[in-house]
Amino acid sequence: MARLGPFTISISHQPDTKMNPPNKDLPPLKNIEKSGTYVMKLIKPKDDKMLERFKVNKKGYASCRLFFVDGDGNCLTKNYSVEFGKGLAMLVGKMTGSFTPEAPTSITVDNLIRYVAPAFGKRATIEIEATEDKEWNGKMQYNYKLKKITPADPAVYGAKAADDIPESFTSGADEQVPF
Repeated sequence: MARLGPFTISISHQPDTKMNPPNKDLPPLKNIEKSGTYVMKLIKPKDDKMLERFKVNKKGYASCRLFFVDGDGNCLTKNYSVEFGKGLAMLVGKMTGSFTPEAPTSITVDNLIRYVAPAFGKRATIEIEATEDKEWNGKMQYNYKLKKITPADPAVYGAKAADDIPESFTSGADEQVPF
């Protein structure tokens, strides 16, 4: 903006706006520093950031960096790779409330995005173990271990009770142990 006498003239061709105006309805984001149980939501990356969060790692495997946040502004970022895909399969399965097979190690980044997409926006109660890692730019960094994940929305599992075990898993199980 330039002032010329009684007039204010915009020198830029763009309007006078902020890139990310603060949302007064939301608390500020802060890293989880203490172990505990949190109701977290898996956030879908913005379209322009998607390929920064999903990419091929140094070993040549598709990997992703997932961001979780709760209603109080507590957040964490966790990395997953299909090199060791059981953790990612468990996360997607628990968040969606359905069985999710392990992704093949040859999966492409585009297909990894499709693989994780059903879990975006889902909430779950997650038991988190937080341990201090190292300081970076004057702030302490943390490693997170997701110990237990339970979908927060009871509609995910319908009317099933938590201890409801299908009959096929219990009938004759002692006689036909596969190992």
